[in-house]
Amino acid sequence: MIPLSNQIDESPAAAALGHRILAWAVLSLVAFRAGAVEPIAGAESGESGACFYVAVEGRAGNVGTGDSPWDIESALEGRHAIAPGSTLYLKGGTYRHADRRWESPGFAVALAGAPGRPIHIRPVPGHRVTLDGKVEVKSSARHLRVWELEITVSETATWNRRVTAGGLKVDGPADLPQGGLNILGGADSKFIHLVIHDMNSGIGFWRPAVDAEIHGCLIHGVGSIGPDRYHGPGIYTQNETGTKALTDNILFGNYSTTIQAYGSSRAPVSGFRIEGNIAFAPVKEGDRQRVLIGGGQPSRRIIAADNILYEVPLELGYNAPHNEDAVVTGNWVVDAGLSINRFKEVTESGNKVIPRGSPRPDRPADIILRPSHYVPGRGNLAIFNWARRSHVDVDLTTLLESGQFFSIVSALDFYGKPLVAGRFDGRPVPVPMPKGLRTGNGEFCAFIVLPGDGCPMEATEKRSPW
Repeated sequence: MIPLSNQIDESPAAAALGHRILAWAVLSLVAFRAGAVEPIAGAESGESGACFYVAVEGRAGNVGTGDSPWDIESALEGRHAIAPGSTLYLKGGTYRHADRRWESPGFAVALAGAPGRPIHIRPVPGHRVTLDGKVEVKSSARHLRVWELEITVSETATWNRRVTAGGLKVDGPADLPQGGLNILGGADSKFIHLVIHDMNSGIGFWRPAVDAEIHGCLIHGVGSIGPDRYHGPGIYTQNETGTKALTDNILFGNYSTTIQAYGSSRAPVSGFRIEGNIAFAPVKEGDRQRVLIGGGQPSRRIIAADNILYEVPLELGYNAPHNEDAVVTGNWVVDAGLSINRFKEVTESGNKVIPRGSPRPDRPADIILRPSHYVPGRGNLAIFNWARRSHVDVDLTTLLESGQFFSIVSALDFYGKPLVAGRFDGRPVPVPMPKGLRTGNGEFCAFIVLPGDGCPMEATEKRSPW
């Protein structure tokens, strides 16, 4: 979905782009955006398949009903008969993996759906589900839809973030899981509205996850400090076949590269659509906060569009002798730079780059609202508050129906008290702007608009699954 703004006067140069954008990029963007506005029903949505249940106190010998739920390990590992098109509901609570070592394998996901009949893994509506430890999607897993889980490592709260060179292990007597979501398989899978925070590793999104997507996830507090450098990208990914999509994620407060689509001369970095992501408030001491797309092999089929970056550089191309083709359009890069290195064919248009120390736009604010592709009434909101006002009025008529209950939460405190909650009456909604170092003293922040009456967990209703 194209971002909306009620302050920006500029319009995309569609006619010019029509002559320059590669055919593959046009078809990719048009097909994606057209498909995003129509919820898909039936077996693909999980609405017509069987339902099974997991609980913290569940047992492998149970039958998987609400009254007799399974344990999480046996369910995710595929030890039960869960047919394509089914939904696996996780009841609320904290699922703490027993192995608390740095090298802990964590929770293994080995379920497999089928084309058009994915298996859904999600919380029971209204429940908050926390997985405490690493989660690894195994090579046999495919055709999954993983929704709205929280993944964290509880020991991180007391960890000094110190690791040995290369980030190979904890530096000191403490031990804790590295954490993260490591996607080794997962072809034709989608990971939607996850909250991944406070651990050493973020998301690893590897080559076998062909045509998979990470959408609308909140990723923060990821990384560690080594004697050589800061470690732990928010998202680390490689790709060769098909197109990987990283869309509408919010990343902040991470220690290393925000998004690292990188590989050596032996690892391909091609076929990426990186679109609509919001990144801000990086840990600057390590000087590694960029979004990087490129490596030692020539990259091709790259789309970087409509991303919103505050104090986070955008860099395409690394040390390959050349790269093939890229579309770089509609990105905001504020207090940082945009570089495109050694590409043979580039479509570049509509990017707004404001280097550090440069004059700000002569208007009160720029507002970008990006609806979720999979949950009606949910959306990410980015506000550039140039006038540094205490509140900014936001038009939500493109996202909400009149009379609909909604809430707005800060990305900085997703599970905290909503900043705004109530019934939408069609008028602009005043959104308070948090002040502090992470927001440029109130110049920028990201928010999530949620359908429902004031609780993030209430946005987990089965409204429009894929």
